[in-house]
Amino acid sequence: MKKVKNKNFLSTNLFRNLFHGSQAHTNMSLFAVEGVMIALINNLVGNNNNLFATRLGASDFQLSLVTALPQFLGMLVLIPGGMFTDSMNNKKKMVSLSLVSIGVTYFLLGFTPALGGYSFLAFLLLLTISVGPMTIYNTSWQAYFSDVTPTGDRNKSFTLRTKWTFLVNLLVPIITGNLLASANTTAAKLKFHQGFLWCACITIIIQIFILNKIKGGNAKVEARTKVSLSEIKNAAICLAHNRSFIGFAAVALFFYMTWQSDWTLYYLGQIKYLKLNEAWLGYVTVGGAAVQFLTIGYWSRVNEKHGVRFSIIMGALGLCFFPIIMIVSTSLPASIAPTVFLIFNIIANFAFATVSLNILQCLLQVVPEKNKTLSIAIYTVLITFSNAVMPMVGVKVYTLLGADLHALQLTFLIIFVSRIVSTLLWTLRWWLLKE
Repeated sequence: MKKVKNKNFLSTNLFRNLFHGSQAHTNMSLFAVEGVMIALINNLVGNNNNLFATRLGASDFQLSLVTALPQFLGMLVLIPGGMFTDSMNNKKKMVSLSLVSIGVTYFLLGFTPALGGYSFLAFLLLLTISVGPMTIYNTSWQAYFSDVTPTGDRNKSFTLRTKWTFLVNLLVPIITGNLLASANTTAAKLKFHQGFLWCACITIIIQIFILNKIKGGNAKVEARTKVSLSEIKNAAICLAHNRSFIGFAAVALFFYMTWQSDWTLYYLGQIKYLKLNEAWLGYVTVGGAAVQFLTIGYWSRVNEKHGVRFSIIMGALGLCFFPIIMIVSTSLPASIAPTVFLIFNIIANFAFATVSLNILQCLLQVVPEKNKTLSIAIYTVLITFSNAVMPMVGVKVYTLLGADLHALQLTFLIIFVSRIVSTLLWTLRWWLLKE
């Protein structure tokens, strides 16, 4: 009976609780709908950045900059953003302010194709700027979510949100991929990219409206009128003496390094060696999202039974299969390689839902209540630095090995070994903390 109740909540109760549920259930549903909005934005913009940059004339190295440079700006704004968020009596204010800033930069990004020879430079500059508020949004949202949602409800609430974001990840790439594939010229494809950006701006307005409907989140600490550098020092010292946090951060950082190392390479493998077009890229994204959507309820129940620290092991293990899939697929004849890649890529996503579902919950288990947003920001700086560096490292290794098919496969073999080590670290952490 308990499993059925949870399953029903994750499906039919979403819209009913928006209007007739308790305040706690209404907040859960509103967070889910707000998650749908940010997932829609990420699918319209973030998932198409490499394609947009390619059509603006970006080289392989410039594509790595599209991933790396924005992350450096994200690191610069994280700490001050976390400090200012902690100084607010309700962190919703920073979440909304970040969304407004993202909307402005996306609106301007839509005009970059009109700048001729400066199009890619303008695109890279504005994209870099947009990641600043997006990073602050993610950090402040995490702190706001933990303020609003009681600890016992976090798994259920975050599962509901994650489940519906997977649904968006399932549907939107089909639409955007086929729209881009239907365009016969680069100019026509660029017009679609512009439309995606401006649709994202409209979505942000709706998202802010939904956020304002969520109740609660007032800070339970004394309001502050200013922030200082000493707060960073005190928060860092506190975290340095928090063994639970240090253990989690070390394992999570290595996990992210192994994950992010192929973010640009995977795109290059799909485009250059598997010859996937926009439609095929959409099928790959949709297939993975479909499996995650169908399995999120199962993994939520595993969380309830065995804890989030156990389930993340399965996600790390699932991530190990992706390098092998790329190696095998690029070794096959061109006539069957895309199909084989698509099928195995879908299968490998079976446990991947646990990554997005459990990383945040693992973090919230160890982050202190005092200076919560600042502490999350310090942790996120580490992850963002990895995000800035590791895609370039992956491309650099591939280049040093010869920048050909053999180099691609050898690089993915190295990544595979590193992900096995990451899985073992998550397993060790679970074993040491097992009750």
